[in-house]
Amino acid sequence: MTAKSSFRPKLPIDLYALTALDIERYAGEQTLGMRPPIDPLLGRAIRPVAPQSIAESEVQSLIVRLIAVASGQQQSGMNIKTGRMLVGLAAPQVGEDWQIIVIDTKVRADRKKPGKLEAFINPEIIWRSRETEEAREGCFSAGPVWGLVRRSVAVKIRALSVEGKPVERIFEGFTARIVQHEIDHLHGVRFPDRIKSDKKRHWVHSEELADYPEHIHHWPRLCSVQRWEDFKHGTIKP
Repeated sequence: MTAKSSFRPKLPIDLYALTALDIERYAGEQTLGMRPPIDPLLGRAIRPVAPQSIAESEVQSLIVRLIAVASGQQQSGMNIKTGRMLVGLAAPQVGEDWQIIVIDTKVRADRKKPGKLEAFINPEIIWRSRETEEAREGCFSAGPVWGLVRRSVAVKIRALSVEGKPVERIFEGFTARIVQHEIDHLHGVRFPDRIKSDKKRHWVHSEELADYPEHIHHWPRLCSVQRWEDFKHGTIKP
């Protein structure tokens, strides 16, 4: 048995109850307006924004709010205690029923330096590369559930800009993954829903986030699809 395959996380493998640090972190996220995983808005299709209303204060204020929340999280994202850096955000994640996302279009896969946050309205993927790649994902809206998700390595999207103008953009690599993840939110899909194997869906406590990237392929505390369903429907309290 290799050293990696014999790895054991800091906490017991059978510990699925949220720790005090988990609860503290999730509470902090919710003070920013992030909705808990049990919010029903996270599980349904979101309504598009009427093009003629983009210039209205309600829509523009939401865009400003999304960027502000994302920017704040990026500034504190390298804190080992939280272990996260927000590289994308969708309107339903802050409780708003609008098809709006913001993504970091310049961040590198190592997430060491935040890039540029841009907003896209009514985004849709109009092309996906045949080539795919499996990589790690986590999300505010999935709590302690992390995992390996297979996605296209390049996508082309069509959307409206913050000025209401049609735009088409091609994204590759890590940015393409962010775009697909955030657009999924607009259709009520979260990344654990896309993981077909229970062996690739993991339960990771806040205390273990620093160890997780190195040991992701041998993470022993798995999260079954039933446990994920229970968690997002509130049977397991966040």
